[in-house]
Amino acid sequence: MPAYSIEQEGDVTFLQPSSGKFFVALDNHCGRWQMFDGNASEEQKTEIAARLKKSPTPVPPESDEFMEVVIFITDRCNLGCVYCKYADLTQLSEVRGTDGEQICLTLEELIRWRKQVRITFQGGEPLLMHREIDQICAFLTGNFPEIEFSFALQSNGTLLHDAILEMLKQYEITVGITIDGPASRHDRARPFKNGKGSFATITSNLERLQKSNVRCGVLSVIRNPDELMALFRFNREELGLNSFYLKPLEFADSGAESSEEFSAYYAKLADRQLELMRELLRIHTTSGERIHEQMLKTVLGKMFTPSLYNDGCIRTPSCGSNERYKSINCDGSVQWCAHLKNQQDEAVKQRSKDRYGFCADCPVSSICLSFCPAVIPGYRHGAPETCYLPLAKRFCAYRRELMVGLFELMHENMQAVTGYFTNG
Repeated sequence: MPAYSIEQEGDVTFLQPSSGKFFVALDNHCGRWQMFDGNASEEQKTEIAARLKKSPTPVPPESDEFMEVVIFITDRCNLGCVYCKYADLTQLSEVRGTDGEQICLTLEELIRWRKQVRITFQGGEPLLMHREIDQICAFLTGNFPEIEFSFALQSNGTLLHDAILEMLKQYEITVGITIDGPASRHDRARPFKNGKGSFATITSNLERLQKSNVRCGVLSVIRNPDELMALFRFNREELGLNSFYLKPLEFADSGAESSEEFSAYYAKLADRQLELMRELLRIHTTSGERIHEQMLKTVLGKMFTPSLYNDGCIRTPSCGSNERYKSINCDGSVQWCAHLKNQQDEAVKQRSKDRYGFCADCPVSSICLSFCPAVIPGYRHGAPETCYLPLAKRFCAYRRELMVGLFELMHENMQAVTGYFTNG
């Protein structure tokens, strides 16, 4: 990954790779940017900064009409995945029960006066609670006809029978299923609790969902960045998918902040993701086929149209506790953030909301696919000031490397990048 420099003049950021082939002027107040050939002279910087300052600021969409709610419908799961962070992050002494009625009452208070509401069910394994999911969807669609609802759930894909299938079709629930590559690899990572592999069951259920016209997708966890291209080829060639999500691993060990594992992982990840982006562009320009890898698609979306990607926590440079992103626990209790769902320390929650000024002062935050300190394990296992910031800075370095790499791709062939991203 080439070196680069970042300089600020007021709200304007100048980002330039060491090659000097181009530079980007970014109005960090609203995410508007322009690309120029060559090195940026001081005169150019002054002129560009003045011009951007005089330009009308784009008006962001209204924020009070939309809400996204993540419902952690159960703590239970029927798999024993080797990289699962759930038990580590929840810190629960016992598994809680699910109170569907209380969840409905909580939702009634949250969504009042909204026009669009996105509900996502997570767990544990949410389909263990399919009756409660049916209850909640029926309550919402039957009592709030003025609200446009969309439903989704993230599942391990092992549970599917006629009643579940009918529920998914009735409420048009989008289903994400986790498949971590070929059977040999997947079964080692995601076995049932008795040690038996889950791949055959999951792929059979995926095929049934597809034949039933249930909108579904695949998520694959990247445990090793060097396996990213192999996962891409498997999803495309073996599963026949043209849209999927290659999800970076979420570190769950409390000692991550004192090891090199975190840095080594993300140092490789940016390079592999840019390699994948080049392959996506090559396929699109040679055959017209557009394959959507959702991680990169969202990053590009944030860079091209930042105001349209501010509707959820992981897609906004400011904290998602902006009244549009909430989470509900299986007992019906509510948090302003899905990542803080079991955090009882109000001071810690407020620090998360304030983001320590780390993102607020970032010179490229308006087009960065942001992150939340609450997802970093050190944030939970120690003092935030000592555990969060070191990992946050390493993660930030990775995001900036990816961003510079994508700008380089745009400079090489802007038409190819915009054509891939914007046309369909």
